[in-house]
Amino acid sequence: MFSSADVPNRGRWRRAATVTALVVTAVVLYAWVDLHFSLPWNPDRPSFLSFPAGPLGRACDGLGPADSNANASHSSTSAPIPNLVHYVWLVADPAVFTLSFAFFVSVYSSHLFLRPDRIYIHTDVAPAVWDRAKASESGDIWTKRLLNLPGVTPNFVETPRVTSVGAEIDTFGAKSDFLRADALRSFGGLYLDTDAIPLRDLAPLRYAGFANVVGGAVAIAPKFTGFVNTGVWLSRPHSSLAEIFYEAMHAFYNGVWAISVDILSDLAYRLHAVPGEVLILNPRAFAPTSWELEDQVRLFKPHPSTLSATAALGGAVLDDATGQPKELERTCTAALAWLRERELGAGRMESWEMDFSATYVLHAFDGDIAKIRGWDGQITLKYVLARQSNYARAVYPAVWHAVTAGVIPREETLF
Repeated sequence: MFSSADVPNRGRWRRAATVTALVVTAVVLYAWVDLHFSLPWNPDRPSFLSFPAGPLGRACDGLGPADSNANASHSSTSAPIPNLVHYVWLVADPAVFTLSFAFFVSVYSSHLFLRPDRIYIHTDVAPAVWDRAKASESGDIWTKRLLNLPGVTPNFVETPRVTSVGAEIDTFGAKSDFLRADALRSFGGLYLDTDAIPLRDLAPLRYAGFANVVGGAVAIAPKFTGFVNTGVWLSRPHSSLAEIFYEAMHAFYNGVWAISVDILSDLAYRLHAVPGEVLILNPRAFAPTSWELEDQVRLFKPHPSTLSATAALGGAVLDDATGQPKELERTCTAALAWLRERELGAGRMESWEMDFSATYVLHAFDGDIAKIRGWDGQITLKYVLARQSNYARAVYPAVWHAVTAGVIPREETLF
């Protein structure tokens, strides 16, 4: 016989058995459902072999081409954000003014794809040094070619050394932060870091109706997520974001590395709620890779065994007849063809290759490329023309255009 003390124990055992049975039943059902819908022979699950050939084959029925006059109203006289480009180049030695091939790639891409009214280089070099570098036959060839591109205009500035509240501005990065803020609030337009390369026209963003356009920043480490990329920024002159950022930098700069990223991110998200003030784009728009070494390897490391047959997926395509960039096809049929190729692996995309379809500007973050193993870390004309890395394939159309336009002599391409 059971004593009265056994009754609670028996009740606990019954409850435990019931809970166990429910858990086992749930696990079995979950496993069955998961297996049922994942088995290749399951008739309820469309496969890549049958799905695109059926419903998607008629996806474009009744849809005509995009309106060819969609951008007809885009003119430099009515653009909410001016068609101006701003770079900052500061020197450690006032007697040395040498610009890199990688910087040339960025400026030439701006010239080709954006067709800006001016490309300003805000610099602390003396005007006489600029003029000598522009005219010299014996100086650095990429410096001369860059300075002689159409629209390239110097803005000679004094290097900012102290904030309005007395904090020392002691790094090139911080000085550039203050100068870019001043340029955007004064002139408006597009600010680019020297390693940020336009891959297509930004007119749709300038005409989007916002006073500012910024993009999120990609990050591998979780602690770096959620920030705005400060290396690409479009702004109307005297926009709220540009004015407040400029004042905030003076008020809060304390020498901490990249404090400008914190300030711009905080302000952009705060002002994002103000109608028409800030458009924050997906990170792929301006910075599809991060500044961390793993991403730099993915972007820059060559793959020597790869045939150099294609430019970057989604990158610019030049018209064979005019040499000018073609617009990205905006038809349903073109998008469907891209999707089939993407999902079915129809041969063009290699295992290491990135797709830049969503990228307006490639912020390449080339600061640590010398650390990439198996490569000398040199961005050269030969490196780009080989098209054996994601970076090279992305910037190739602009560099090849410079060759066909005679800016880069063809004999320099004979390696």
